[in-house]
Amino acid sequence: MTNRKRVGALLMCLGMALFLFVSSTFIAHEVGHDCSGEDCPICQMIAIHVILLRTLGFALLIALALFALRQVRSTRHGQRQQRLPASGTLVSWKIRLND
Repeated sequence: MTNRKRVGALLMCLGMALFLFVSSTFIAHEVGHDCSGEDCPICQMIAIHVILLRTLGFALLIALALFALRQVRSTRHGQRQQRLPASGTLVSWKIRLND
Protein backbone atom coordinates (compact mmCIF):
# COMPACT_ATOMS: atom_id res chain seq x y z
CA MET A 1 0.00 0.00 0.00
CA THR A 2 2.92 2.33 0.64
CA ASN A 3 4.05 2.14 -2.99
CA ARG A 4 0.57 3.09 -4.18
CA LYS A 5 0.59 6.15 -1.95
CA ARG A 6 4.02 7.15 -3.21
CA VAL A 7 3.00 6.72 -6.84
CA GLY A 8 -0.21 8.67 -6.21
CA ALA A 9 1.70 11.48 -4.51
CA LEU A 10 4.23 11.56 -7.34
CA LEU A 11 1.48 11.73 -9.97
CA MET A 12 -0.25 14.50 -8.05
CA CYS A 13 3.00 16.49 -7.84
CA LEU A 14 3.64 16.01 -11.54
CA GLY A 15 0.09 17.09 -12.35
CA MET A 16 0.44 20.22 -10.23
CA ALA A 17 3.79 21.04 -11.85
CA LEU A 18 2.29 20.54 -15.30
CA PHE A 19 -0.67 22.73 -14.39
CA LEU A 20 1.64 25.48 -13.12
CA PHE A 21 3.72 25.32 -16.28
CA VAL A 22 0.75 25.34 -18.66
CA SER A 23 -1.06 28.12 -16.78
CA SER A 24 2.01 30.31 -16.61
CA THR A 25 2.77 29.73 -20.29
CA PHE A 26 -0.83 30.54 -21.27
CA ILE A 27 -0.83 33.75 -19.25
CA ALA A 28 2.55 34.84 -20.62
CA HIS A 29 1.50 34.07 -24.19
CA GLU A 30 -1.92 35.76 -24.09
CA VAL A 31 -1.15 38.81 -21.94
CA GLY A 32 -0.78 41.09 -24.96
CA HIS A 33 -3.75 39.84 -26.98
CA ASP A 34 -6.22 42.08 -28.80
CA CYS A 35 -9.16 42.29 -26.43
CA SER A 36 -12.58 42.10 -28.09
CA GLY A 37 -14.49 43.87 -25.31
CA GLU A 38 -16.24 43.12 -22.05
CA ASP A 39 -16.94 39.44 -22.67
CA CYS A 40 -13.51 38.52 -23.98
CA PRO A 41 -13.03 34.75 -23.46
CA ILE A 42 -9.26 35.09 -23.30
CA CYS A 43 -9.47 37.70 -20.53
CA GLN A 44 -11.85 35.41 -18.62
CA MET A 45 -9.47 32.47 -18.97
CA ILE A 46 -6.54 34.61 -17.82
CA ALA A 47 -8.56 35.70 -14.75
CA ILE A 48 -9.42 32.08 -13.95
CA HIS A 49 -5.80 30.97 -14.29
CA VAL A 50 -4.58 33.81 -12.08
CA ILE A 51 -7.10 32.88 -9.37
CA LEU A 52 -6.12 29.20 -9.58
CA LEU A 53 -2.42 30.03 -9.41
CA ARG A 54 -2.94 32.23 -6.35
CA THR A 55 -4.99 29.54 -4.64
CA LEU A 56 -2.49 26.82 -5.49
CA GLY A 57 0.38 29.03 -4.33
CA PHE A 58 -1.36 29.68 -1.02
CA ALA A 59 -2.05 25.97 -0.54
CA LEU A 60 1.58 25.19 -1.34
CA LEU A 61 2.71 27.80 1.19
CA ILE A 62 0.52 26.24 3.88
CA ALA A 63 1.80 22.75 3.03
CA LEU A 64 5.41 23.92 3.29
CA ALA A 65 4.71 25.61 6.63
CA LEU A 66 3.10 22.44 7.99
CA PHE A 67 6.03 20.36 6.74
CA ALA A 68 8.52 22.70 8.44
CA LEU A 69 6.49 22.61 11.67
CA ARG A 70 6.43 18.82 11.57
CA GLN A 71 10.20 18.69 11.07
CA VAL A 72 10.79 21.04 14.02
CA ARG A 73 8.46 19.07 16.26
CA SER A 74 10.07 15.75 15.36
CA THR A 75 13.52 17.21 16.03
CA ARG A 76 12.44 18.50 19.42
CA HIS A 77 10.77 15.20 20.21
CA GLY A 78 14.02 13.37 19.39
CA GLN A 79 16.00 15.69 21.66
CA ARG A 80 13.50 15.20 24.45
CA GLN A 81 13.92 11.43 24.31
CA GLN A 82 17.69 11.70 24.67
CA ARG A 83 17.48 13.48 28.02
CA LEU A 84 17.04 11.71 31.32
CA PRO A 85 13.51 11.72 32.67
CA ALA A 86 12.70 14.51 35.13
CA SER A 87 11.47 12.08 37.77
CA GLY A 88 12.98 8.84 38.91
CA THR A 89 15.75 7.47 41.02
CA LEU A 90 19.32 6.52 40.32
CA VAL A 91 18.26 2.87 40.37
CA SER A 92 15.53 3.46 37.77
CA TRP A 93 18.10 5.29 35.61
CA LYS A 94 20.51 2.40 36.20
CA ILE A 95 23.25 4.68 37.48
CA ARG A 96 25.82 3.02 39.69
CA LEU A 97 27.67 5.11 42.26
CA ASN A 98 31.16 3.80 42.88
CA ASP A 99 33.43 5.47 45.39
